[in-house]
Amino acid sequence: MALAVDFVMMVARHGCDVGILFSSDTDLVPALEAVLELRPGDPPACEVAAWAAPGGRPRSLSVRGASVRPHLLSEVDFRAVADPTDYTRAR
Repeated sequence: MALAVDFVMMVARHGCDVGILFSSDTDLVPALEAVLELRPGDPPACEVAAWAAPGGRPRSLSVRGASVRPHLLSEVDFRAVADPTDYTRAR
């Protein structure tokens, strides 16, 4: 839920050129729809990204009737941007 709210608020408050939502969780589709409504245009103000599992069928979020550009990243891409920080540890 926090990701969806943050995604919409960043566009609403800061007028980003484009927001990229990195998830294939369909619960986030309403956030995409909200951004597309807040910032209608061509190209759309949002894109989506997800991991492309080797040998699996890539999944990406979409919004019916809208052109939302997907970015599918490989394991090599994942390793290049991986964050090894354990965020569950107390600081």
